[in-house]
Amino acid sequence: MTIKNDQHGLPVQASRPALCQNITTSGASQQSAAFQSGPITNVYNADGTLQTEPNNTTHIRVVAAQTCWISFGTNPTAAVGGTASILLPAGIPEYFYVNRGEKLAVIQDSAAGTLNIAELAN
Repeated sequence: MTIKNDQHGLPVQASRPALCQNITTSGASQQSAAFQSGPITNVYNADGTLQTEPNNTTHIRVVAAQTCWISFGTNPTAAVGGTASILLPAGIPEYFYVNRGEKLAVIQDSAAGTLNIAELAN
C-alpha cells in the first residue's frame, strides 16, 4: 500500500495510524464510525519542522479476532454470505481503500469476537 512519499519524492510502503476503533461482532450487523473524521495529526517533515495535518484517511487496516463478514458504504449492512459482504478470516490483517464519510459494517460468521479498525493517514 503506497500512500506517502519520502523527502526525495519516492513512494514509501507505510502509513501512520490515526484513529482506531474496536467493534464487537455479534449476530446483528454493527457499523463503524465514519472514516476521515478524526483529529489533527502532528507530522514531522524531513527537516524536523512540525506540520499539522487533518486526519486524511485513505486506507484502513482491519483485523478480526473471529471470522466475520464486512461491508462498506455510507450506510452499510453486513450479511453472512451476502453478495455485498466480504469474508474476513480471523487473525489476518487486511488493508482496504476507503472514501470520506464511508463506514464499515461487520457481522459475526459463527462466533462473536472483536474487529479492530485502524485508520491510516498519509
